Amino acid sequence: MSVRAALALLAAIVPVAGGLAQDVRYLSTDEALSLEHQTRFARMRRIAQEFGVFPPPEFHDYQVPSSALPPSFPHDVPVLRIVFPENVFFDTASATLKPQAQAIVRAMAAMLDGDVPDVTVFVAGHADARGSDVYNHNLSVERARAVARLLNDLRQRPGAVWSIGFGKSVPLFPNTSDVNMGYNRRVELLLSARIEAVATWLQDQAGDICRTSDAVERVRCMTDFKRERKIFEAEEVLPARKVRLAERNIKVSGATRERARSSIEGNVQRVEPQGSTRLKIHLNERRIYVKTIEH
Repeated sequence: MSVRAALALLAAIVPVAGGLAQDVRYLSTDEALSLEHQTRFARMRRIAQEFGVFPPPEFHDYQVPSSALPPSFPHDVPVLRIVFPENVFFDTASATLKPQAQAIVRAMAAMLDGDVPDVTVFVAGHADARGSDVYNHNLSVERARAVARLLNDLRQRPGAVWSIGFGKSVPLFPNTSDVNMGYNRRVELLLSARIEAVATWLQDQAGDICRTSDAVERVRCMTDFKRERKIFEAEEVLPARKVRLAERNIKVSGATRERARSSIEGNVQRVEPQGSTRLKIHLNERRIYVKTIEH
């Protein structure tokens, strides 16, 4: 019996004469996916309310059709997307998590430990249009890594946690005001039962950008989007204990140095084996339709 099938088992205890009868049935895969998603949605919303996150995060749910997924998995898959404002996790121009953010991530880790083992989590970082393209992209990458690493390190049960940074390339609103740019500086969490479902949504997220009732601003924003970087790289984040194991097992010298990748986080050198998982995300464009009204 698979993990999902075991978790999908329902036991309804029905009173009958002389005792209790147990009516047992299994949920279908579609029902199990929906139940997992609804439970995840409720838990994450409760965490945001308990910590008094302000402004509160946005919660969105999507359904990725089976036609976009591998033929071996013929089911629609829900994706939960949670959009946190920048100031919940970071100070301006910083990739160091604030104390409040660490408490929120700890609660999220505990929630994931109670979820199904194969849940996939993506942490996506975004920036506004101020600053250079390189600066914005690097800051968004480091912020996503910071959240993803802490989330993975705090989990008691291993699971897939990915990070990706989009820089200024995916604005929720046109970068035409301080308020709009404040919304564009954000951290997003995406959770689903299938990594392919999250990757598909990330590639098609152009449908949720450049929100405005001003047609001219929207056209300008979408035109800028078409000029932005389109290919991004997500990386699976290793828990600290795996990194320490890699540091012990990999001798970074000579030819071996070419097979390892190092990065500096504070004063700690992190060494990751070459085989750490990477995933290309290619943003799909959307056509812009402008309706003119003749007077």
